[in-house]
Amino acid sequence: MADKTDIFARIKADHDTIRALLEKTETANGSGRAVYEDLQRELWAHSKVEEGVFYAALAKAKEAREETVEGLNEHHLINTLLDELNAMKTGDTGWSAKLQVLGELVRHHLDEEEEELFEEARDYLDDDRAGELGSLYAERKDHAMAALAPLPK
Repeated sequence: MADKTDIFARIKADHDTIRALLEKTETANGSGRAVYEDLQRELWAHSKVEEGVFYAALAKAKEAREETVEGLNEHHLINTLLDELNAMKTGDTGWSAKLQVLGELVRHHLDEEEEELFEEARDYLDDDRAGELGSLYAERKDHAMAALAPLPK
């Protein structure tokens, strides 16, 4: 029996995971490098798969054009902040401030997708297409997370 979870539910589940990891990273007070690395893997895999599946499916949707372009730009900014955080030690003076900026940007991005882009996308994607995209998203996300998993010690 095939899983019928649509693209919207898949992305929302990822968003909830990201919010939880962000919260854990922020409350680790500079000692949460492992949690941060989990957050980074989740953000990276999510954004790449979201771009390749969801955003790509909306490429011809005039209604969603502005939101998808904005989303792509936000993904770029998020990745830039992740790169900058990677270059720092969690105890560095700027670590917490930069993490706070990352958190604000990520939360804004997730909320905007759920509140605006999803609505526009639902006007463009019928239920069958949303289901197909959900399956494709899940498959690609599983592969991306497996590729990014740390090597066993």
